[in-house]
Amino acid sequence: MVEISVPVEWREHIHPRRGGAAGPTAVPDEDAARSAREREREARPIAAEMAEHERTDPELGEAVRAWLDGEPDPVGAAAVAAVAVRYLGGVDAPSFLDAWVLDHGLAFAACAVTEASSVQPGPVPVRVEPGSVGVIRAVVHAYTGERPRGWRGEIRRIGDEDRRPTGRWIADDRVVKRLRTLLAAAPGDEYRDAVARVAAHRGDPQRRRTASYLLPTETRWTDESFADRARRQVLGQDHVLASMSTAAHVARADWMTVSPGLVGTLLDGPGADALPLFELSLRRRFRNDADETRPILVRALLEIPDERIFPVLLDGIGEKGGGAALLEAAGRYPALAVRALAPSADDGTTRGLRVAGLLRDLLYADPALAEPSLAALAPAPPVPVTGDLPAALTGRPSRGAKTRWADPARLPQIRTRDGDRALPEPATGRLLDLLAAGAPEVADVRRRCDRHSLAEFSWALFQRWYAYGAPTRHKWAMAQLGLIGDDTTVRRLSPLIRRWPGEGATARAAAALDVLAAIGSDVALTHLFELTRRGKYKGLKARAARKIDEIAAARGVTPEALADRAVPDFGLDDRGTLVLDYGPRRFTVTFDEQLVPLVAEPNGKIRKSAPKPGPKDDPALAPAAHALFTGLKKDLRTIAGQEIRRLETAMIVRRTWTPDDFRDLFVSHPLLGHITRRLVWITDDGAAFRVAEDRTYADVHDDPFVPAPGARIGIAHPVLLDDLDAWAELFTDYEILQPFEQLGRPVHRLTDAERGARVLTRTEGLVLPYGKAKGHSQGRWESVTADGEFAGGWLARRDPAGLYVVANLTPGLVHYMHGDGADQRIGALWAGPAPAAAPENAVPLGEVDPVTMSEAVHDLVRGAS
Repeated sequence: MVEISVPVEWREHIHPRRGGAAGPTAVPDEDAARSAREREREARPIAAEMAEHERTDPELGEAVRAWLDGEPDPVGAAAVAAVAVRYLGGVDAPSFLDAWVLDHGLAFAACAVTEASSVQPGPVPVRVEPGSVGVIRAVVHAYTGERPRGWRGEIRRIGDEDRRPTGRWIADDRVVKRLRTLLAAAPGDEYRDAVARVAAHRGDPQRRRTASYLLPTETRWTDESFADRARRQVLGQDHVLASMSTAAHVARADWMTVSPGLVGTLLDGPGADALPLFELSLRRRFRNDADETRPILVRALLEIPDERIFPVLLDGIGEKGGGAALLEAAGRYPALAVRALAPSADDGTTRGLRVAGLLRDLLYADPALAEPSLAALAPAPPVPVTGDLPAALTGRPSRGAKTRWADPARLPQIRTRDGDRALPEPATGRLLDLLAAGAPEVADVRRRCDRHSLAEFSWALFQRWYAYGAPTRHKWAMAQLGLIGDDTTVRRLSPLIRRWPGEGATARAAAALDVLAAIGSDVALTHLFELTRRGKYKGLKARAARKIDEIAAARGVTPEALADRAVPDFGLDDRGTLVLDYGPRRFTVTFDEQLVPLVAEPNGKIRKSAPKPGPKDDPALAPAAHALFTGLKKDLRTIAGQEIRRLETAMIVRRTWTPDDFRDLFVSHPLLGHITRRLVWITDDGAAFRVAEDRTYADVHDDPFVPAPGARIGIAHPVLLDDLDAWAELFTDYEILQPFEQLGRPVHRLTDAERGARVLTRTEGLVLPYGKAKGHSQGRWESVTADGEFAGGWLARRDPAGLYVVANLTPGLVHYMHGDGADQRIGALWAGPAPAAAPENAVPLGEVDPVTMSEAVHDLVRGAS
């Protein structure tokens, strides 16, 4: 059993137990004992009379008479004391304990206090009958002369009707805690005598609870106390908890009072087995006293050398002082921390980030603690340091307050560009100074050092900062990611950016967007675009969009053109494939119509994942190849759907590209080429074609096709294809699956009559469920006036020429409403230069772009079906 220490400042408050921590001291008080003896003498005639009452419990009556006759009977002593407390004024009830200890010894006192918790003088209170709400029944005795014999009633055992038992004064907390303290410090033979004698006085739930509290070493007694269900008890729940010694006892408790005395007592008793109760109390954050109780519970956890404390402390990481508590626990018990926290390290959550930084610190301090799963956090074998340093890294580091916390010895080595040497610690310290200042000299360091090791150093520095609570005075530790981070940094940071706003760290998420922009790679831009499309928080999405606009403006392109150029190639070769080299085995990675990576075996068999390395594979190449495929698959989960949706949108809004951009951005792109060949493309003069496997162009008859030099090329919407059926047949013959609905997309062409009309009647009367209509207003349609105000009475979508297709809604959408609302009936569908509640300045529908019109009708018809 692990040894647990009770904090020194708590020991004067604990409920001591034999063999446990030193608690408060207690000595009998002779003056108090003298007072108790005097009051008892006054009570003797009353007790003698009550002992003879016809309703007095015969056993109690006999015990009272024995005590009055001079026999050392603890039952009689308790009964007479109870009579004195109830019927004499100004009695100091706790003083009876001093008299019993001094006159008859500890064992007798323990028996008498145990009995006092069960003895009650006086008649049984009248029970209030059901239905007598608001009526208090009481028996009032009025006497004009001398009171009759027996008016005080009997001596009996406490019942459920006794709301204020007399024993609560004789065996109250002050008394039993002082007696327990005396028993804990008693010599062994005296303690054993007390156990043996008290065992004979445990006749009912009240006495069993008192006995188990006074002598907590008797675990079986505590078992029985938990089983008792008596409503009326002199001792409370805290005393039951203070009796606990085992995990089985703790499992029976479902709440506790949080105080240094009780928590310290549990540390001294059940010890580590009390953890579930501490955890339960910590989770009750709704408590009004949480700010006072949480530090007590956390302090207790820090005294328990057990792996189980770490998940509990990790759960409280967001509470005040939670991070510091976790760090302190890890510092006290590093080996336990490594074992307990390893599964949570770098799991993509903010908690995992903090854990990773903490564990890295522990592993650098003691590499022997490393486990196989933590290889990425453990220090790598050192390499010799270089003497050839950039000028910016020469000299002594400042080691000022801004960088003192970032100890180079606790961070990975930074290798030079050729990889066989590393920066010495003083040079690394100088680099920290440059990073903290955001100095331009960092660019020279990037050129002279290995980019991967720089990025790993950068991330480790960021982890360390986060593990220590991410103090804002050192926020440069995040900004430096943008100076020396890489695409791996982007992939690690993006999940955190999405989480931080929900954890009250919106400013941190915004700063991380600046990091992505500073890295500026295709992968970084891709993740920025992803945040604008799928971010959960509107503020974050808007900020990401502004960041993209800034980058696009700085590069002199539109945001759409920036997105075209921001698609990573993921290291694919010119054919858009990737070879996984396992040594004796080689596999080829290709992609399906959804850009899901697939693995082709040499025999042509297609697998959905890379095979696990086998015993015959190269021990270095195979794991690296498997990890490469795993990383690629993870990256494509982010980008594939985004790029497919982007191309579908490009088809709907009629985006076009020059022939050169079309070839560079799509046909020759290692990744996008896989879906480029699965679409039909069209020039601005209406000539449709596809891209063959050899990247040549062909028309619907499979004849070679060459776009005109000045042509613009876009994705063909089916409404523009006069030979749509022929294209569909060709793709079926070639078994070409498309990334989104193109050739099979429903087409809605206007009739000649509809082209000349100003209102489309075929959609009138369609009914959209509220959720569908609301979704349209937040998607390709809009419901906003020219002044930016929400207008729920219509949906509108803009065509490339600036005309709006408008659908009137009845009864209309509600701006702030969430969930279900009224179904929306489509009224007039019309087109004009601006949306409005009713057709205004309507134009003939034939003037609207046919793609926009087809998509508008398609959305309404599909939404109403």
